[in-house]
Parts: sequence; structure tokens; C-alpha cells
Amino acid sequence: MAYLPCLTILFLVSAFSTFNGCNAGIALIQSICKDSQDVQFCNTIFETDPRSATADLHGLALIAISNTILEIQDTLSRIPGILSQLRRNPLGKKRLIICQSDYNNSLKKFQSAFSSTSKNAYWDAINYIRDGTNVVIDCHNNYRRGGPIATSPINDDDLKVFKLSEIILLVINRILVK
Repeated sequence: MAYLPCLTILFLVSAFSTFNGCNAGIALIQSICKDSQDVQFCNTIFETDPRSATADLHGLALIAISNTILEIQDTLSRIPGILSQLRRNPLGKKRLIICQSDYNNSLKKFQSAFSSTSKNAYWDAINYIRDGTNVVIDCHNNYRRGGPIATSPINDDDLKVFKLSEIILLVINRILVK
């Protein structure tokens, strides 16, 4: 019975410190996301990752880059299935093959951005993020040239990469301004 008050105090201290850490994380996330073009998307990215609540800016940058890498990998895994549906559409197939190459290049750039961010080489990370985003922009624009304008079958994926890139840059900008 003598241990019960000690355990209760220990539990309360532990809960209180966790609670304060979560609030600090939520406040930081909200201050970043309010500057993004899609506040709800930004909040969702961080709220769905349990590490976000206690992450500092460096950690949030890594979480956002990780989400971008996962998004790109998911898109790449779906492209072969989409290509098989485009058998009778040579232009659509050609465009999507170009996008597949662009997404492979983008994946490499974001992996390099993760590595650079891990080493606190934020300017290098910004360059990789820019380059990785630009090749996805090339994919997106591919559907506006060389034939009739069309909507890419991975249009929503492109938009997610654009939003994630913005979030990463918002976080890294705060690190650099600090």
C-alpha cells in the first residue's frame, strides 16, 4: 500500500509531461500548417504520425519527407496497373511511362533530401526537394503538351507531392530562420 501513492504521483507526473509535450507539438504543427495552402492536409500529415506530437522542427521535416517518399512509392506501385488499362491509348501510355520515369527520379531526390536533412544539411535538402518536385511538375505538365490536353491518371498523386513539398519547405524554412 505504501507504493500506491508513489505510483500515483509517478503516473501523474508522467501523464502531465506527456500531455505538455503533446500540446507543444500540436501548437508547433498548427503554427506550421496555418501557413500552408491546405491546412487540413498539413494537419492530417502530422496528426496521423504518432512521432509528431513530440518532434522538434528537425523531426517534423523528416516526417514530412518520409510521407513524401511513401506517397511517391505508392504512386510508383500503382502505375503498372494503370498502364495495363491504357493498352488501347498509345499517347496515354507514353505519357504515363514518362511519369513513371519522373517519379523514379523524384523518389531518388527525396531520398537524398531525407539523407541531407538527417545530417542537418538543409540547403542541400532544399535543392533535392526542388529537383524532386520539379520532375513531378514535368510529369504533370506532360499531359498538356504533345497531343490533346488531358488529366493525368495520377493527377491527385501529383498534387499530394506538391502539397508535401510545400510543407517540407515551410518546416525547413523555420529551421533556417531560427
